[in-house]
Amino acid sequence: MVGMINCMRFKPKEGQTEALFKAFAEYVRDYPFDDIMHQIIDLGTGEFALIGLHHSIDSFVDIMNRDNRVSEMMRVYVEPYEDGESFHSFSGPVVNYNDYL
Repeated sequence: MVGMINCMRFKPKEGQTEALFKAFAEYVRDYPFDDIMHQIIDLGTGEFALIGLHHSIDSFVDIMNRDNRVSEMMRVYVEPYEDGESFHSFSGPVVNYNDYL
């Protein structure tokens, strides 16, 4: 059961998409997320989103508190947005729809 979802939107610097994906693949190989799903999706606009499905808020916090955060590794490949931020993200707990039946 998923307890927390995180989404991080980003835009690779021109010509850096393949390097970013290679760096991400190496990061996941060297610092696995265990069985917590993290995938990058193509938004079709030159932007991508990294989505993480966490078992609990605690597993989300554990990843956020890593010494070697994935966002820091990716930052060198990412074009900052107009507001100066490299990533636009949001996260929150999963709604249990069964509570409404």
